[in-house]
Amino acid sequence: MKKAVVLFVTTLAAGVLLLPSAGAHPRDNPFDTTIFAPIQPGGFKVNLETVATGLTAPNKGVLAPGEPGRLYVVDQVGKLWAVDLATGSKTLFLDVGSRLVPLGIFGPGTFDERGLLGVAFHPNYAVNGKLYTYTSEPNAGPPTFPTTMPPGTPPDHQNVVAEWRAVAPGDPVVGVDPTSRRELLREDHPQFNHDGGDLAFGPDGMLYISDGDGGEADDQGAGHVPGGNAQQLTSPLGKVLRIDVNGSNSANGQYGIPADNPFAGVAGALREIYAFGFRNPFRFSFDRGTGALYLGDVGQNDIEEVDIVVKGGNYGWATKEGTLFFFNNGAGAGFASTTDNGLVPQGAIDPIAQYDTHHEGHSVIGGFVYRGSKFPQLAGRYVFGDFARLFRFPAGPNDSGRLFYLTQKNTKPGLRQINELYVPGQPPPGQQQRASTEGIGLALLGVRTGRGRRTLCPRQHQRHAVRKRGSRPAARSRAVTANP
Repeated sequence: MKKAVVLFVTTLAAGVLLLPSAGAHPRDNPFDTTIFAPIQPGGFKVNLETVATGLTAPNKGVLAPGEPGRLYVVDQVGKLWAVDLATGSKTLFLDVGSRLVPLGIFGPGTFDERGLLGVAFHPNYAVNGKLYTYTSEPNAGPPTFPTTMPPGTPPDHQNVVAEWRAVAPGDPVVGVDPTSRRELLREDHPQFNHDGGDLAFGPDGMLYISDGDGGEADDQGAGHVPGGNAQQLTSPLGKVLRIDVNGSNSANGQYGIPADNPFAGVAGALREIYAFGFRNPFRFSFDRGTGALYLGDVGQNDIEEVDIVVKGGNYGWATKEGTLFFFNNGAGAGFASTTDNGLVPQGAIDPIAQYDTHHEGHSVIGGFVYRGSKFPQLAGRYVFGDFARLFRFPAGPNDSGRLFYLTQKNTKPGLRQINELYVPGQPPPGQQQRASTEGIGLALLGVRTGRGRRTLCPRQHQRHAVRKRGSRPAARSRAVTANP
């Protein structure tokens, strides 16, 4: 079989808009005068093709073990679709819409960051049929972890991780047994935004969960403790968690806590924490070549960053943003600066790549390291994107996303150079103008396929999939899209 790099790109209907928000950005003009980390022109061309239609707000795509020809697509409104990659046909596999909070912070069809945000299939799914979801639900029970909310103040919602069982793994038509739901954990989330929401099993068989800092801006406000939730080891907010879905030694008895978790033996700390100091870790993935955990952490007002996450690592939010020092500025808009704020913890880890929030985009969307052999120019490179160069709030369209990859070059010590993939018909990389910034409108990059292929599932507002120019896959490549 021929090998191909396929970038599956999805569109939005006029429904809910999901964005891993970067806070108080200028909504219609990213070209401000503060430039810390510009993206250098460069990269090569990709083509776009349609794959399937009829979705609302797809934000993640994954493969189930043993099903290489089928992409499971997370639709924010609560639907999990099984898409046949050979035909583009889709089957509703699971619907959790009735469990979600009402979506659209300004009414139906408007911006929101809550919903069905993540799914992961158990490594032994082909036998046990287990899968896991991350959902934003109404306040309906005591949280698994200590709340950060002041007494008498309810959270905006609760984020929930649950286990389900497929009726017949490999046959999505019969779907998921609705009575099989088992709740693993539930956390109070102060505001509607910064939900994180990604789930993935690591090479070690453990389930990793990303959680944002609780929302609002600058990691402060109601439900944000002094110094910020992300730096507090008593809270799951602003963290990557690591649990054993086959265990039962957690406080609620619904999952296990690996003995080698970095804070498993630290008094007062949550034993589930794997790493901390994140603002909104919306998407992450494991490099199948090295096992490294790559994560895109959405910035506040100045810097978007890509991190390699290590056990026990502190990534600095809200004392730093990217490699810069962060000032929350009281009631004003927070900002990054080269001036030392005297707050950064010793040993805080810098990102491996970063770019300007206002000037280059609005929200980094984490992707994957390419480990195929067909395209040497991408070998070992991290491919990722940005949601939208222009943020049209609150109802879009946000159709100016970008696709990037990291080169082997360093822009400065410790930081990798970012190049942009060029989509024919769009302005060349580095040449976008104020009046012409339309692009592919990303909201997510998605999944690895077998046989050396890498599939990425972004969300966008045009009927396009992306394939490396000149690639010749054995079957026609398609992407997941929706009717505009």
